[in-house]
Amino acid sequence: MVCLALLAKLFERPADYEALRHRHGDPALVVGEIDLIRYAREVGFKASAVDSGVEKLAATPLPCMARRPDGAWFILAKVEGEQCVIHDPVVGRPEQVSLADLSERWDGRLVLIATRAQLAAMGSRFDLTWFIPAVVKYRRLFGEVLLASFFLQLFGLISPLFFQVVTDKVLVHRALTSLDVLIFALVAVSIFEVVLGYLRTYVFSHTTNRVDVELGSRLFRHLMSLPIAYHGARRVGDTVARVRELENIRSFLTGSALTLVIDLLFTVVFFAVMFWYAPILAWIVVGSLPFYVVLSLAATPVLKTLTEEKFKRGAENQALLVEAINGVETCKALAVEPQMQRKWDEQLAAYVQVSFKSSNFNSMASQGVQTIQKLATAATLWFGARLVMDGDLTIGQLVAFNMLAGRVAQPILRLAQLWQDFQQVRISV
Repeated sequence: MVCLALLAKLFERPADYEALRHRHGDPALVVGEIDLIRYAREVGFKASAVDSGVEKLAATPLPCMARRPDGAWFILAKVEGEQCVIHDPVVGRPEQVSLADLSERWDGRLVLIATRAQLAAMGSRFDLTWFIPAVVKYRRLFGEVLLASFFLQLFGLISPLFFQVVTDKVLVHRALTSLDVLIFALVAVSIFEVVLGYLRTYVFSHTTNRVDVELGSRLFRHLMSLPIAYHGARRVGDTVARVRELENIRSFLTGSALTLVIDLLFTVVFFAVMFWYAPILAWIVVGSLPFYVVLSLAATPVLKTLTEEKFKRGAENQALLVEAINGVETCKALAVEPQMQRKWDEQLAAYVQVSFKSSNFNSMASQGVQTIQKLATAATLWFGARLVMDGDLTIGQLVAFNMLAGRVAQPILRLAQLWQDFQQVRISV
């Protein structure tokens, strides 16, 4: 009962030794396995008995209760290498013993103890799907953001048509009255677009902040429910670095990935209008798309490797910094400040080097994208000018086509960037 009371205190269960003794009688009697499991379940634990051995303890969820050869119980708190920490009520304090000593004091029987939150955490895989319920909870608000994005894209389709009408109708026929009406309509649409864009940003920011709060709370609860063995096997800095990646994951789920659906839908609409204007010019734009895809496929493996290396170096720096600050008294007592400084400088230099490589490669990929875009624009202008001179296309239509072509390239570029963001999120998770 002493063991169960200590575990209840550790997991903040509403039970103590006096209450257990009052409820179940004389603690001097040896409690049987079945009774111990029943008492643990009454306290609020999930409990089960298993046969084990010292070779299996590394994979055993701890703390748990182990049975002595005489039938009494003690707490097995931690196993690390060839040493373990136990708490035997007979001794009355924690002890660090070897696995060989443990095998002599233990008959191989364990009662595993866990809360429901622990079981849920261990039973579910921690991956990208772990974050989705928090986003789905606010699906109505995100739906409003998508609806606003739909109308903003619709306004993006209207603007090139305004320029076409002004160029081909107003300027050619000197229709000042029509110009006033068109400019008034364009200003009205622009104001409405600005207001709608602000409202979309406000709703989006407010909703994502609520998602951040919920994800942060769930993540902390998840960390607290993980077994001690998980935290013991990882440095504090590594865990902190992972937690700081929460913003990247949330941005991916509620950012470009959310609005890309609308963007790609309107890309099809824009292409339809472009083919209606000039099929030859539209095919030039379509022909440039595979180059974006090839560039993205070629850059992704290198970018993934650099991103993983950058995250690893950053986590190592974070771990060293946290451990140095937590153990600053030990460092000063042992006079190892120069060694710690040298290790920090080496790790920092390695991080800066890989960060420079990553930034340089990102810049090269970005310049490659801009080169493709500029070549496509140059080809469009060259063929478009010939079509205008041949009378197959008006100047206004050429201007409108180029505006639409610029809007078509943006979703394609965001799609390529989305794949890079997805690689970063996989590393963050």
